[in-house]
Amino acid sequence: MEKQEIQEVAEQVSKKRRGNQKGNSTNSPMIPTGNINMSNNENAAMCEYALNIFHAPAVDLHDPEDVAAAIDRYFKDCISRGLRPGNLGLYATLGLSKQDVSDAIRGRNKSKLSPQSIDLLKKAKVALSTYREMLGSTGKINPVTLIFWQKNYDGLEDKQTMEIAPRKDLEADRTPDEIAKQIEQDIPIDVDFEENDV
Repeated sequence: MEKQEIQEVAEQVSKKRRGNQKGNSTNSPMIPTGNINMSNNENAAMCEYALNIFHAPAVDLHDPEDVAAAIDRYFKDCISRGLRPGNLGLYATLGLSKQDVSDAIRGRNKSKLSPQSIDLLKKAKVALSTYREMLGSTGKINPVTLIFWQKNYDGLEDKQTMEIAPRKDLEADRTPDEIAKQIEQDIPIDVDFEENDV
């Protein structure tokens, strides 16, 4: 498709979308206004980006140099279009799905990628992760969006793990007072509260 044709299609889609979304506002943290506010040029750039991925040359996944070149092409294409890079776009450029990459990194499917290519993918994932972190730390994206991306693409978790192990010195031959004293020593207390502080 020529650039003019892409822009015409983008304008038609944009007009139709605006007509369907009047008064349809939501409280989504992902799309704060409930509508996608995008110019025709932005939409055209994203369509060209998608077409570029669709027409991406086949990559020899066993050749680390070919994989590295495809990764470079992907990032440079995002730079030239002024678009943010993402995991799924990178994987699609390589002819892979999110599941393919996950399986390869976890060692479940080694036949698709060479070990060196897997290392390159891990490095590219770290680059994308640091990019998202920078977007969040500079206030360019909603924190909820950042957290979603980090949990779904970067493997971050917001859970706390506590390990409880039996103690040999809390044996049956100790008195309750001795046990209470030991517990007080084992549990650090950071803050002392006065009665009127609570």
